[in-house]
Amino acid sequence: MKKMMLFVLTLFLCFSVFVGSACAKTAAAETATEMTAEELYQAGKSAKDAGDYEKALEYLQSAANLGYAEAIKEIGNLYSEGLGVEQDAMKAIEYYQRAADLGNTNAINNLGNCYINGFGVEQNYDEALKYYRMAAKQENALEQYTLGSLYYYGMAVE
Repeated sequence: MKKMMLFVLTLFLCFSVFVGSACAKTAAAETATEMTAEELYQAGKSAKDAGDYEKALEYLQSAANLGYAEAIKEIGNLYSEGLGVEQDAMKAIEYYQRAADLGNTNAINNLGNCYINGFGVEQNYDEALKYYRMAAKQENALEQYTLGSLYYYGMAVE
C-alpha cells in the first residue's frame, strides 16, 4: 500500500512539474501574443540594445509576422551586421525589400546604401539614386540630405 501511495504521489508530482512548465511556457507565449506589433518591436529593440540578439530576433520576428515594417527592416539590420545571426547580405536585402514594399523609408534608405556601397549587390549608383529618390519623395530628411549630397558631389548623377 505504501508503494502504491508513493507511486501515486511521484506520478502526481511529475505531472504537476510538467503541467506547471507547460503553463509557464503558454503564459509567456500568451503574453507575447497579447502585445501589439509596436510593443513587440520596442521589446525587440530593447533586447537588441541590451545585446540579447536571440530575444531581439524573437520579438522582431513576431512583430514582422504582424506586418510591422520597422521590425522587418530591423531584422534586415541584424543580418547586415551579423548580430545574433550569421552575417548575410542577401537576407538583409530581402528584409529591407520587404519593409520597403510596405513603405518604410529607412528600409528604402538601406537598399540605397547597399547599392552605393556594393553590399550584397553589385555597386550601382543609378540603382542607389533610385532608392534615395524614393525615400526623399516620402519626406525622409536623411534621404533628402543624402540625395542633395550626391548631387552636390556629382556622385550617381550624369
